[in-house]
Amino acid sequence: MKLFTRYNRVNLLATIIIFLFASAAFYFLLRYILVSQVNEDLRIEQHEIETYVKEHNVLPEPVPVKDQEINYVRVKEFAPKRKFSTVEMLDSSEHEKNAYKILVFDIIVNGQIFQATVAKSLERTEGLIKSILLITSITILLILITAVVINRILLKRLWKPFYSTMDIVKNFRIDKKHGLHFPAATIDEFAFMNKTLEETTRQASKDYSLLKEFTENASHEMQTPLAIIRSKLDLFIQHENLSDEQTKTMQSAYQAVEKLSGLNQSLLLLAKIENNQYTETQPVNFKQKLEDKVSAFNELWQGQHISVSTSLADVSVNMNGELADILFNNLLSNATRYNFQGGFIKIELTNEHLKITNSSRQARLDPERLFSRFYRNDEQGKNGLGLSIVKQICGISKIRIEYLFDQNTHSFLLSWA
Repeated sequence: MKLFTRYNRVNLLATIIIFLFASAAFYFLLRYILVSQVNEDLRIEQHEIETYVKEHNVLPEPVPVKDQEINYVRVKEFAPKRKFSTVEMLDSSEHEKNAYKILVFDIIVNGQIFQATVAKSLERTEGLIKSILLITSITILLILITAVVINRILLKRLWKPFYSTMDIVKNFRIDKKHGLHFPAATIDEFAFMNKTLEETTRQASKDYSLLKEFTENASHEMQTPLAIIRSKLDLFIQHENLSDEQTKTMQSAYQAVEKLSGLNQSLLLLAKIENNQYTETQPVNFKQKLEDKVSAFNELWQGQHISVSTSLADVSVNMNGELADILFNNLLSNATRYNFQGGFIKIELTNEHLKITNSSRQARLDPERLFSRFYRNDEQGKNGLGLSIVKQICGISKIRIEYLFDQNTHSFLLSWA
């Protein structure tokens, strides 16, 4: 949900609640004021009747007045207190029942006690209240509609610089030379945000360039001494005067140098992947790639008597071609390294997934830590950086990878559908 949509909903809900409470309060207050005015009119009628009786010593004749009736009834006992009440009475002029506010009081005329009843119709009062409430409701509704429309239009205009900034940021690539340049914003908060983003991305680009340069230089500088050490060890190993023990020592050192060289290259590859240096993508024919890899690995598999079965559909996936080579190399190397003499490898490629299964004497691996760098299991040894590279490649290529284990067979399932 967008911010201005949430704001509109909250603002509209709060406004409606406030207006409802205000309308209810206004209704009761208005009704109280109007009914109080009717009561005051009844008191005035009582005062006029009492004044007339004092002056003329007789009850005044009831004068027909619209929405008002006066009656006198003779009673035996005098009640000093007057009473107000609301009753339904038949309107003599309209011949239908309406609500009336009545005032009942006793008055003494020539030693006789009379109960006077003054009734005033509330029809006009109720009509006035309904009219005022109707006008008020229409006004409130118009205010709400106007507020929603104004807020929607105003908020869209106010947030337009924000979305423009986000579009520019979305297209920003840290590996590109150009920085971020935002149009001038008239709102202080957006201007501050643009300035902060420009400074942050400029510093991030600078740090990225320094890190990239350091990684490349470090890798290059390490390869040179490693190559020298490797060549020197080759010369020592080929020396005729070396004893068997010395030869084994040189071979062990040579293997360590080879491992160090491979580790250096793997770390450099991970750094390049994490730094988004493989951004160019294209449709890669997985069937053709896998057939080439199977042909390249075939001699190694034959030497280890590993049987290979393939089921390859003609499928193309959009990703970086160089990363696809590395991905298949690592997966097939992993399936070969942890296999055994006379084992098997199965490769299944469909329109939705790629599944590579290999036999192994290893127990089930920990799926939570399997793709971690230098993941080590005391019983199984360590898996190095190969699977970590596989995970990174799948991540930037939007491919899901899953590890499966079933009866001493290990499988890696890659899905993209």
